[in-house]
Amino acid sequence: MSNEVVVEIRDLHKNYGPLEVLKGINLTVHRCEKVVVLGPSGSGKSTMLRCINALEDADRGSIKVAGQEITDRKVNINKVREHLGMVFQRFNLWPHKSVIENVMLGQMVVSGKSKEEAQKRALETLERVGLADKADQYPVRLSGGQQQRVAIARTLAMDPKVILFDEPTSALDPELVGEVLSVMKSLADDGMTMIVVTHEITFAREVADRVIFMDGGVIVEEGTPEEVLVNPKEARTRAFLKRVL
Repeated sequence: MSNEVVVEIRDLHKNYGPLEVLKGINLTVHRCEKVVVLGPSGSGKSTMLRCINALEDADRGSIKVAGQEITDRKVNINKVREHLGMVFQRFNLWPHKSVIENVMLGQMVVSGKSKEEAQKRALETLERVGLADKADQYPVRLSGGQQQRVAIARTLAMDPKVILFDEPTSALDPELVGEVLSVMKSLADDGMTMIVVTHEITFAREVADRVIFMDGGVIVEEGTPEEVLVNPKEARTRAFLKRVL
């Protein structure tokens, strides 16, 4: 793991009306680090990810991505997002475009690549997720697991410094979860910096450098998988793990 800081969050607060969803989050993620965020529904996990990508505005605090302060209104957020990949629960593929066109589009629109460059990179990343043979298919012809792998390929094609995964397997049928987790594990093995919000405890145990447990808008506990999943210190962590293990 490198000393280079990719994401730095300080005193992050987020409210929805009177409801305080994030209550002073502090988090630093280094290059090549794999951070898995666990917690019950409503704990603020996904809101934190959406704040990192500026899909939600922070009410207070600081978020730096690759050294750029994204809460600064003068910052060009689209330039920052060139360093940030995000994979959602829902695959968000364009239904009227083929698989390869879905992977090419962001490269051409956001990064300004030529059609030829974008196509070459798209084929490389589809190969990377095991779907080069589906390049000319349309999303409707693919399983949910295959669509999520296309979404990962689309993110990889942008060469991000970090990928945010927001419960990437929760919308999938159980038998399709494994193929997506397998791709994510191989990215981790290749040194991709990842922040993963998930309920997949086995993935956290096998892949994470650090596990964070959130509840009630705060980080309750963090440490190695061994520390948090096997020997948790906090009662809230123990209660959560008892329910899900």
